[in-house]
Amino acid sequence: MSEIIISVRDRNNTYSARFGKLVASCTGGSEQAVERLARKIFGDLQRVDIVFLERIGLGEEEWKVSPDLTQRCRVCGCSWDKACAPDGCHWIEQDLCSCCNHQTSEVRDES
Repeated sequence: MSEIIISVRDRNNTYSARFGKLVASCTGGSEQAVERLARKIFGDLQRVDIVFLERIGLGEEEWKVSPDLTQRCRVCGCSWDKACAPDGCHWIEQDLCSCCNHQTSEVRDES
């Protein structure tokens, strides 16, 4: 899942972003609703690229969201589309994956 299309509806200045069964709502605007939903889908620490696509009706829009593929682990260099572990890894910090966090914490414990 590298790129998804999110629909946003504006109902009385409450913006609801939807992808499948996932929904995120806010009163701050369409883009903020999309950002909240992207965090639910990709995780809080994954940076994402958000692009407005088009208005598809009265009070309804479509947005494209994709993981920022320039985000890399500072230790091993893995990214969203190139995980360092065969079964994948996830972000512990914006620039540190779960595999490298485990390795760096072992080194600290040995000191």
